[in-house]
Parts: sequence; structure tokens; C-alpha cells
Amino acid sequence: ESEREVLTEMLLLMDKYDLYGKMAMPKKHDIENEVGAIYQYSAEKRGCFVNLSLHENFGLTTIEAAGTGLPVVITKNGGPSEIVPKCKNGYLVDPTDIGEVRASIKKILTDEDKWKKFSNRGIINARKYYSWSAHIEVYVSWVLDCLDKSSVKSRKELNIEDSTRKKLNKAKRLIITDIDGTLIEPKHGNPGLERLKKFLENKGDDVAFALASGRNYRLIKEVIDEFDLDVDIAVSSVGTQIYYGGKEESFDEDWADYLSFMWDREKIVKNLKPLKYLTPQEEDAQNPWKLSYYYDSAHYDEEEIKNLLGNDWYHVNVVASHGKFVDILPKRASKGNAILYLCHKWGIPLTKVYACGDSGNDTDMFRDPINGIIVGNMSDELRDLKPRKKLYLADGYAAEGIIEGLESYGFKID
Repeated sequence: ESEREVLTEMLLLMDKYDLYGKMAMPKKHDIENEVGAIYQYSAEKRGCFVNLSLHENFGLTTIEAAGTGLPVVITKNGGPSEIVPKCKNGYLVDPTDIGEVRASIKKILTDEDKWKKFSNRGIINARKYYSWSAHIEVYVSWVLDCLDKSSVKSRKELNIEDSTRKKLNKAKRLIITDIDGTLIEPKHGNPGLERLKKFLENKGDDVAFALASGRNYRLIKEVIDEFDLDVDIAVSSVGTQIYYGGKEESFDEDWADYLSFMWDREKIVKNLKPLKYLTPQEEDAQNPWKLSYYYDSAHYDEEEIKNLLGNDWYHVNVVASHGKFVDILPKRASKGNAILYLCHKWGIPLTKVYACGDSGNDTDMFRDPINGIIVGNMSDELRDLKPRKKLYLADGYAAEGIIEGLESYGFKID
């Protein structure tokens, strides 16, 4: 029905503007022989390719046009937003903004030098980034990079105490929780904390316990010491650093190497400097794999951050939380990815992970098949979440909500 409506509208417009002989709508295409020829014909006529879909999953047509030297005016939503900055062969536009679309087409069709630049760049960069040989070279380089870093390390190099190592090797289930607002909530007297501690002290060798926080390791250690917690793993600074057994010297260097791929911290700092609504957080909040800012919620614009970062945008995660904090991390860094890594490293099934949180920077932990628990004092950015089979929304605050969630998943807590 929708296709029929679009076709009818196009035919009426063709009649209204007398476009007979200037507009073609073939009933079918010979994919192997005709489609490439259509791009080439348009390029020879100094035209451009326009795709105004509301969302494009990948953007194969963008690459096809680039490969034949045909400049593009194309939707900024989806795959083309990654392809056009690499191919440099045209303009990304808002498909609903008629003025922007019209102006972009006009720039290409009325400026011969610009047309030639877009055309030449498209041919060169499509071959450079999107040919099969280029794809294979990148893929093989990633495989070789992984193989270089996958050599077995000695016990001394890993710096994990024997007791912690034995516990993690035996563990079949993992409970991992955010700290502030989830494990502890001083404003409400840390409800449920003593009861949860008692459970963790008697949980048995098949259950590992981890903390995952936006705090740096030093601040996590303060919580461990203050509340006398027996912690097997500490994931600090929004998933950018991993420590074992509450020991600073047990830093996981493999994880650090993994995060360093395509991460250029200094360049990101430089590119974001013009944004007045971003204020760097204190030195303690920063680390080699994490940039942390306070932001002014009245002016915060993630799209502007994306534009300033350019191609680097595809190698970072931007995590806003609590209406005032924003962390910029390597693409591979997050609490959720840290869980995947730990489960792979220690042989714990993802279906036996119980992740607990209260804010936006915890949502990455709630991916299927992980069992998620959101405590009752959740922040505003999580209010719209709906309970589902693998996501429990607790009524209880902080540790009390964690207990409630664990009981719903079958744990027996006295």
C-alpha cells in the first residue's frame, strides 16, 4: 500500500511539472548489467545520486555511486553517515529538510570543480576502503593483532592472587553491580546492604562478585575498605579498567591493550575543546582510556560532538548519565563489554550473569542474555524502560533492590 501511494504521487508530480521524457521508472532492473550502467550514465551526464530514505541500514548504493564517480546527496541516518566521511564524495543531509536537500544538489550540479573533486574522491576512496581486497586486509590485520595479544601469560604477569584465581576458575555465576545509587545509597541509609553482605559472605565458590563503577580504582577501593566487601573483580572508570581481588597491582593489561585499538585520546581532547557546555572533570576522573566532562544539559548536543569528532566518532562511545556527566571512551570500552570479556576469560556463561544498576551508564550491562536488575531509585533516563524476561525493575532501593532482583532470578537470600 505504501509503495503504491509513493508511486501514485510520483506519477502525479511528473504530470504536474511535465517531466515526460525526463523521468524513468522501469518496471524491473537487470541487476548485473543495468544498475552499474545507470550510475555510469548519470556520472557521464554530470549528475548526482540522491537517496532520501529516512534510514539506511548500510548504504550499499552510496558505495556503488562512489565507485562509478557519481557524487551523492544522501540521508545522514544510518550507514551513509560512516561511508560519506570516508569516501568524501558528496553531502549528508536530513531527508526531511527540503531546503538542505535542494541546496546540496544545487552545489554539486552548478560547480564543476566540486563535482570533479567528489567524483575523483569517490572512485579512489571506494576502492581504498570498500573493495574486497581492502576489506580482507583490514580483517586479517585485526586477526593478526588478536593473535599477537592472545599469548598465554604466566601467573606472575597476570598478578592475580591464587585464592582469587581459584575462585574465578570455579565460578559458574557472576553478580556484578554498580556502586553509587545501586549498591550504596547514603541518602536513604544504604537499605539492604548488611543483608546483601551477609549473603555474599556465604554465597559459595560457584558465585563471583564484581563491582562496576564510573569511579576510578582508588575510589572503588575506598568503598571496598569502608564496607568490608569481599570483591573478586573491580571494573572501574565506566569499563575502561579491570582489577582482580581488590588489588591495584592486579590490573588486567590485556583489557587495556584491547581498548587501545583506534583510540586517539589527545586528538579527541583537541577536537572537543570549542564546546563551551563541556567542562573537564577533575584529574582523578580521567585515565588513558577515558575522557570525562561535566555538561550543561540546556546546551548539550550529541550530534554536535559527533560532527566535531568526524571519523573518530566511529571509534568512541559517548555515555551521558545523571543529567550532568558525560564520558567519552574507546568504542570497545563499556561495562557491558567488560562483562563479555570477563565471561570469556573465566568461562562464565552470560546467561548466569546478574547485572545491577540505576543509571544510564549501566544500560550497556542489560543486554541479552544477561539478567538485568534495575533498583527502585533509578535515575530519570531509565524511567521509560519496561520490565521483560531478562530485566527486573525492583521496587526496593539500592542493595534492597538488588536482593529483590536476585530472589526473582532464583537466589535464596536469608
